[in-house]
Amino acid sequence: MKSRNQGFSFLELVVVLASLALVAGVLVPRVSIQMASARDARRLAAIETVRQAVDRYYRDHGEYPAPHENASYGGWDVSHDGDFVHVLRDEGYLEQELLDPVNDETYHYRYYVYDQGSYGCSGTTRFYVLGIRNFESADFAARNTGSFQCASRNWGSEFAYVTGGGATPAQ
Repeated sequence: MKSRNQGFSFLELVVVLASLALVAGVLVPRVSIQMASARDARRLAAIETVRQAVDRYYRDHGEYPAPHENASYGGWDVSHDGDFVHVLRDEGYLEQELLDPVNDETYHYRYYVYDQGSYGCSGTTRFYVLGIRNFESADFAARNTGSFQCASRNWGSEFAYVTGGGATPAQ
């Protein structure tokens, strides 16, 4: 009686590899979507922490922290240039500088302080706008839009998520 080799045949090996490729093809996109949503949740939590720090800074100093203006971005303080609202970290309002999880040209935070009355916003002081440039997950973005607008400017149309303070939007 002839003994059969106990290893996999070429056909069996191809079937196993094809099955693994199929499973990976199904799982990898789902894992990627979950990772993008997790990064988006971190973005939203970080921007809320920055907003709270800006508001505490204002209560203590009577003015909003000055942005590190970047001329390439219309004067906005952007998180991916290495100097995002550094005074909040330097003065202890943040334990560390909070940056976008990707923090590049597409995914980053922006901060700007406007003069009182700019764009039809009413208030007794200057006001600030703080935004997340983009989310990675369309579903997350649809559920988390934020809002900040004045009579002649809607920052919500410029950001995936926007917030601000110090002004009452004009009606």
